[in-house]
Amino acid sequence: MSLKRCVALPPDEFRSSVFGHRYLHTQAAELADDFADLFSPDALEELVSGGLRTSSLRLVRDGVERDVARDRVPESGDAPGAAPFPSTDGIRAGLAAGQTLIVRSLHRFHPPIRRFAHELAAEIGHPVKVNAFVTPPGSQGVDLHFDVQDVIVLQIAGDKRWLLRTPPLRDPLSAHAWFDVPDRRREEMRAASEPLADLVLRTGDSLYLPRGTMHSPMALDTLSIHLTVAVSTITRHDVLTELVRRAADLDWMRVGVETDRLVEDAALTRSLLKEAGERLAALAADVCPDDVMWSLRKTAFREQTPEPVPILPVSGDVCPQGVHRLRAGVYFHTAAVKDGVQLSVGGRRVRLPAAVSPFLAALRRDRAADMAGLTAALGEDNARKVAAALVDIGLLLPPSATPQGAAASQHRAAGRLTE
Repeated sequence: MSLKRCVALPPDEFRSSVFGHRYLHTQAAELADDFADLFSPDALEELVSGGLRTSSLRLVRDGVERDVARDRVPESGDAPGAAPFPSTDGIRAGLAAGQTLIVRSLHRFHPPIRRFAHELAAEIGHPVKVNAFVTPPGSQGVDLHFDVQDVIVLQIAGDKRWLLRTPPLRDPLSAHAWFDVPDRRREEMRAASEPLADLVLRTGDSLYLPRGTMHSPMALDTLSIHLTVAVSTITRHDVLTELVRRAADLDWMRVGVETDRLVEDAALTRSLLKEAGERLAALAADVCPDDVMWSLRKTAFREQTPEPVPILPVSGDVCPQGVHRLRAGVYFHTAAVKDGVQLSVGGRRVRLPAAVSPFLAALRRDRAADMAGLTAALGEDNARKVAAALVDIGLLLPPSATPQGAAASQHRAAGRLTE
């Protein structure tokens, strides 16, 4: 479990007493494993020199960003405006000048972190993104600020000092993003916070910060590399936003208002707001909770890239006896329809026989697909068709993408080579 890698507390205790409530510093000695398999200095070198575009990189010092694409020329044949490849000489010079290198969105293209992020998102119930921060000795990328995501920091290499202050605004939303508010408001929030902790993260340590916690990190006398695991918490505001979106289907909500009259008559405005609230409450009482939660999760996880699928077809991909499993990072919804079940995966839908419902319900409990049970319920021919549909819609990975399937494919290939 990914959460167990980050904190020493049992997952249920972390979710109930720490997540969203208080910071937690966990030392390496308290954790069963280090983070070397997720990221390392060698992995950093390979990624930056191996084909990343400048759009995935930032160089910043004391809150001031340097153009990492400066003096770079896009490859011939690139689309207009495409980000060029970075200059490793320029990045090396930036680090030597005290700038922090930020490698963005590792959860999209670095397989170990992608697997970690998918597992953590499934365990904690919220979308997860991961960036890497590389800070030279004695340097600071960004001064005191807060994030609108809950954050888990994993110290990969070196030491980093973290000054923490209490949240000046509890549970901030993206509308309260620190770098989007005026300087005067920032000063007010700094003044409203109080000292909370002064601690040092050493290699293998982790630090959890609830969103809104003021923090000021600075590398000590060694180069520091850490991962910032950002958890975009789904909030009550998101639930209300989804309800308001559904209110667009109500005729009353679509009627225009006379703003001049509302400006002049506060009582009329108050009456309008009251009726809008009452109609939303009535809608909340009638709406299908399952449908609301599906729409909410689909919106929340829209930027989370699912586990990749093989791009080349492999013989036996849809064999019903093969080992299929639920694709990591994929969320699905089922709804009973006449003579069947409608399956939604992202923005795609497919109608399946009602006999598939127990199979889909089992997938929510166990990522390994019970293909034998599916075959017993539908017969081999129909099970093959359903398996093909589930692979095509992106819900299941075919046998060739599972460890067992990959081994079998390699065995078949070896057999062909020796025949």
